Amino acid sequence: MFEPWLTKLEQVHEAKSREERDAVYAFRYKIYVEELGRELGGVDHVRKVVCDEDDEQDGSVLLYTGPLDDISATVRLRIWQPGRIPGREFEMLSMSKFPGIEERTISELGRLMIRPTLRGKLLLPSLVRSVYERGVVAGVDLGFCYCAPGLVPHYRKLGFRPYAAPLVPTVDGLEVPLVGIASDAKYLKQMGSPVASLVSRFYGTGPGKRPPFDLSTLGDLLDPGGSSIELERDQIWQEVQDGLLQDAAASSILDGLSEAAVRKLTTKGFLLDVARDTLVTRAGHGQRELYIVLQGTLEVLSAEGRRLTVLGRGDLFGELAFFRDEGRRTASVKAASDCHLLVLRRHFLTELGKSDPDVALQLHFNLGRILSERLVRVERRVAAG
Repeated sequence: MFEPWLTKLEQVHEAKSREERDAVYAFRYKIYVEELGRELGGVDHVRKVVCDEDDEQDGSVLLYTGPLDDISATVRLRIWQPGRIPGREFEMLSMSKFPGIEERTISELGRLMIRPTLRGKLLLPSLVRSVYERGVVAGVDLGFCYCAPGLVPHYRKLGFRPYAAPLVPTVDGLEVPLVGIASDAKYLKQMGSPVASLVSRFYGTGPGKRPPFDLSTLGDLLDPGGSSIELERDQIWQEVQDGLLQDAAASSILDGLSEAAVRKLTTKGFLLDVARDTLVTRAGHGQRELYIVLQGTLEVLSAEGRRLTVLGRGDLFGELAFFRDEGRRTASVKAASDCHLLVLRRHFLTELGKSDPDVALQLHFNLGRILSERLVRVERRVAAG
């Protein structure tokens, strides 16, 4: 079916000249460093650009929208020919789990960013469709990426999905590995991906088309229960019940809420398994997720690495960045044991305030109580010297 919004897509340019590439690197700095406080590789604070060695390698394509002096969005596409996948990415994204991957052409999508005032517009579909077309024409069947946990729902709408692999550690905190299968028309349509309408152009039995990727070769890799992130609502509800609600001693942000309210709340979040010694989030990083501990213990660390406190079952963290306009983390959090976390995005509370103001009020009260208790503990430590 023809999609009316296709006629409104933004024109996507490839950054080929030195001037274009430098403009992309400068735009990245504005988003990654000035807005989000990232400490990823390739940050040059003197020139105010974000550029790493991968950007200038053969097979790396930089795309952008808007004029050079006012770029509105950008993304990087890396394409690796069979047997040429860099060892770092091969290990980091657990690609060895994919049978025969070294005989395939593979891509990675990264450095995807959009100007804050234009998020939610048609810039994202424009970039993703351009990436898809370029990748498939080059022979790509599997595309990889990794993103912050809170962005997984958004990447799923593009057509990516989690798979059975460990989380990706970065200097800014953990990220989730995802894979996109270019020929999986059923999944792409189910997720409402902007590339769903392109599949039949490249895959099928007609002249010049390729046979679809054989999903059966992936076994249980795509089984939702095998990845480090759980998005299935009934499973989330069951684990929140087991982790908090059935233990009267486990005080949490959910105190005082009815079962129906908690069930509704869990539809707005997801579960995350975090291995011991993993940095969950870094002080100074712009990130707005709120984390509730279902199992395990975590250390809260100052920007200098000094341990401030230990969190356990029922505790939460990320509440200060959750409320602050800039969304910057005030402390780092590291897993002291294997942990199981419920993650909630900031916008859920705004939505809840409109659909169920009584529940939203109780949640605000609980958050206020938790913040007050933490302030008292800090004052006591200061008074004790």
